[in-house]
Amino acid sequence: MDANVDVLVVGAGPVGLLLATELVRDGVKALSIDAMTGRTFFSKALGITPRTLEIFDDLGVLHDAIDRGVWIEGVSAFANGEFAGGMDIPEELPFGSLSLAQYETERVLERGLQRHGGRVHYGWALTDFRETADCVEAALTGPGGETRSVACRWLVGCDGAHSRVRSSLGVAFEGGRYPQTFTLADLEVEWDLPHNRMYRFNLGEPGQPGGRILAAVPVYSPTGKRFRLSTVIPEVAGMNEQEFPAPSLAEVIELMSPLLPAGTKLSSLHWSSVYRVSHRIAAEYSRGRAFLAGDAAHIHPPVGGQGMNTGLQDAHNLAWKLSLAARGLAAPSLLETYEEERRPVGLDVVENTSRAMAEVLDQRHALPGLRETQLLIAYRDSSIVCDERGDTAPDAPVVAGDRAPDAGPLQRCRVAQPFRLHELTGKGRHLLLGYFAETATGDFALLLDVLNELPPDFTSSYAILAQGGAASLDNRVPCFVDVAGKFAAEYGATPGMAWLIRPDGHVGWCSTRPTVTGLREYLRRIVAI
Repeated sequence: MDANVDVLVVGAGPVGLLLATELVRDGVKALSIDAMTGRTFFSKALGITPRTLEIFDDLGVLHDAIDRGVWIEGVSAFANGEFAGGMDIPEELPFGSLSLAQYETERVLERGLQRHGGRVHYGWALTDFRETADCVEAALTGPGGETRSVACRWLVGCDGAHSRVRSSLGVAFEGGRYPQTFTLADLEVEWDLPHNRMYRFNLGEPGQPGGRILAAVPVYSPTGKRFRLSTVIPEVAGMNEQEFPAPSLAEVIELMSPLLPAGTKLSSLHWSSVYRVSHRIAAEYSRGRAFLAGDAAHIHPPVGGQGMNTGLQDAHNLAWKLSLAARGLAAPSLLETYEEERRPVGLDVVENTSRAMAEVLDQRHALPGLRETQLLIAYRDSSIVCDERGDTAPDAPVVAGDRAPDAGPLQRCRVAQPFRLHELTGKGRHLLLGYFAETATGDFALLLDVLNELPPDFTSSYAILAQGGAASLDNRVPCFVDVAGKFAAEYGATPGMAWLIRPDGHVGWCSTRPTVTGLREYLRRIVAI
């Protein structure tokens, strides 16, 4: 274990693993620790949103995740044994919704970390830390009680709802929790319903006392019958959730069978638990050299599968900023934009999932929508995005701050296989794109000269030629042809436009008439030039 690192990542759940993987991939010296002595195998969080799958694609772990998941084709609701409606996942999304057990998500991300030369130090807990003028001094305790001191430039708490980092900082965790006690059961379910859908079962009349609800989410297994079931435990006078033991298979059958279709058989209980649902958000996402991400920063109802995904995207937003800072490239205020961009997202998720939870508990059929894909999350009001189109920008398909949508096919000269735009984005780099009718102009080359003043791993640059154009063999300005016009349609492109896409896949800068001066002014917001 190194005694001096750039970033100490506390917690090796999905959020900490993703953050550590991105940092190590970018050449940042990151130390990942977790108080657990090893992995657990509970399914816990299950849903992986299309936006998170795009991040997995960027990290090179997408297919590993898909191989161990179940595509969810839709949601079906039942009331008092009768079908009460549902919805199908739209096919035109870049990815569908994947059910992936949390232990599989962690396995996939940890393998990604190891491929980049990183590792998790299990059994090591953060016991204390203090910030000095130029670093954070952290005290760690190992699995055998041994102690060690680590100096890091930045500390990130990915250590869950009971975060030691957050409590040590004295950051308030604002919110509360629902009075209901829930139980989860991960087991085999035999019924006539397909395995590739989520289900919601209501018993009783909406808005009336005595009603009950149950949710079922498929989990990958060789049998194709494994589900995670969740329902509210009837209140028992004088008991709280700490006094409820994890239910046995017999108790699960007794509790859940009345809500399930007639003839359903439950067997092979893998695990069960009892919990309360909370809704909280940290008053601050960062203080000094310390940051909070994932459940350490926000917890909310599991409706729509937003929790873990929001945390993963916290890490994705923070990683590229810490990477620039570690390399001495970041503008002075760049790290401050983590809270500026991500806390409003966390607050929105807490508010909307709490509203959806209230509808579910009231037995109204709140079904997921486009919001739950997380493809609409944007940072249009961020201080580090700039759209030079001004008042006309909101009418465009893509505005600075928006997620950069995928587009293709894009054809490169002498390459038979077409490409997608997302194959060019990310990988820890900014991406400069110019759009032209037939060939890249000299003005675009001037923009490239600006980027050439920065380290070579800061950015990559490509010209996109309109449908019917011909890609040149001149590699000084690498180019692709928009052979089907999909890029132009997705981005509202007109000849001469330029975009700078951030490493996290959001558009940072856009201009219809890009200039060297405009690009330089934007870059000063994010890098020290």
